[in-house]
Amino acid sequence: MWPTHLILTLFKTTSYLIIPFAILLVGIRFWIQPVKGVCRCKTKLSGKVALVTGGNSGIGLETARDLARRGARVIIASRDVYKSTEAVRDIINTTGNPNVEHRQLDLAQFKKIRKFAEEFNKTEDRLDILVNNAGVSGLNYRLTEDRLDMLMQINYFGPALLTNLLLNKLEQSKPSRIVTVTSSIHHDGKIDLHNLESKDVSSYYQRYANSKLCNVIWTKALAKRVDGVSVNSVHPGLVYTDIYNSFGVIQKIAILGVIRLLFKTAEEGAQTCVHLCVAPELENKSGGYYVECKERRPARVARDDDFVNKVWNTTMEIIKQ
Repeated sequence: MWPTHLILTLFKTTSYLIIPFAILLVGIRFWIQPVKGVCRCKTKLSGKVALVTGGNSGIGLETARDLARRGARVIIASRDVYKSTEAVRDIINTTGNPNVEHRQLDLAQFKKIRKFAEEFNKTEDRLDILVNNAGVSGLNYRLTEDRLDMLMQINYFGPALLTNLLLNKLEQSKPSRIVTVTSSIHHDGKIDLHNLESKDVSSYYQRYANSKLCNVIWTKALAKRVDGVSVNSVHPGLVYTDIYNSFGVIQKIAILGVIRLLFKTAEEGAQTCVHLCVAPELENKSGGYYVECKERRPARVARDDDFVNKVWNTTMEIIKQ
């Protein structure tokens, strides 16, 4: 037991730092994320079908929940059956919409993506909204059975293949929308057209940045090739998710308060994604990169039409193999 006078002395000493430290954190928060965009449109989605990859947690879960609340039939596509079953139950309970289901999808295997798309196209009459939300970070370099880096395949090549295979259904349902979740980290991407797969790039940060830059470029390229389908990408902001639940007790006490001050909740992080799915004024807007419900300029290389076309052509060669 600490002596009372020692505790009081420690409190008095540290209390002088609390206010300056809090001000610093708030300053950092507004510098990193000056605003938190909110989707305020009241669009209803009755009769619409939405497919959300990675919709069993985080941003994907909150996007799926919002679309279900608006009356859409929502399909969560993800690998973890148990977690997805719980997510479906949660969405139904919180929205009152019983038209929510899960279909298993593994973006790390092209054959499973093709099987998923084949079954979807056979059993579904329409697809109005496709949200490419699923993604990973922090993976060490390792190859999938398709001979691609796992991170690059899950974040980029898998979603590109899935979108391509579902494109006819989206065009038949137009006006329809495709939303791909990327990141502002795409500005740090360095794409080599002769190594689009990022083979032997040891830094997972660099491979992650490359995958997110590819997402933005793919969006730009696809937007030029479809009619009646809105295609946009979104940076959700710094979002607090359950990834931090793996921290120990001491770590949580030390830094989770700071994280929660600086980061968005998953619901806040889903707002721009939802906005791109439902905002009436964006029905004919395509090829954009959005942050806080506003269009922003992407990395310079993503504005180079010649380079964008070359990335598209190389990607199509890889995913059609």
